[in-house]
Amino acid sequence: ITVTTTVGGTSACTATGITAGADTLTVSWTGATVATDGSLTIKLCYDDSETGSKPWRKYKDAIEKNKQCQQTVVESSALATSVPYSPATYDIAIPRNIAPAKYTVQVLNTDPTNGYTQWGETSCAFSIGTYDRLPSSLVGTMSFLIAFSIVAGTAGYMIDRKKQNAAVAAFR
Repeated sequence: ITVTTTVGGTSACTATGITAGADTLTVSWTGATVATDGSLTIKLCYDDSETGSKPWRKYKDAIEKNKQCQQTVVESSALATSVPYSPATYDIAIPRNIAPAKYTVQVLNTDPTNGYTQWGETSCAFSIGTYDRLPSSLVGTMSFLIAFSIVAGTAGYMIDRKKQNAAVAAFR
């Protein structure tokens, strides 16, 4: 199976600024042998350069045990399952919990009686960045509220302590 990927009409291999949680990956394929009751499975796999010092991402020959293609925080075995053969393209919203790294896309042809019968992978890797969920205005607001709560807590403590000292002085 020959696999290609695009983001916004641009090849994912040359696209810059692909962001998890914000972009959609379009996967296209050719050469899949159509099987009765068969379908395709699409996986996002770490590039070989991303697995070197991380044994939990190592490649294994058995597809079910290949940790290189289980990429989300809550491990997912595939981005899409039961994908029909036609049309030979499929849009996938890149999940927000994808680690920022280099990836390839793998397409597996599945047959209910024979299991995985064909596979193909993109010829080049592409980088996915994280989705920034903290805008600078929110960071500024949080900083102000933290500083304000420290000042208010300190002032409250000092006033309370002064009142306690005054109440104790009345009994001396």
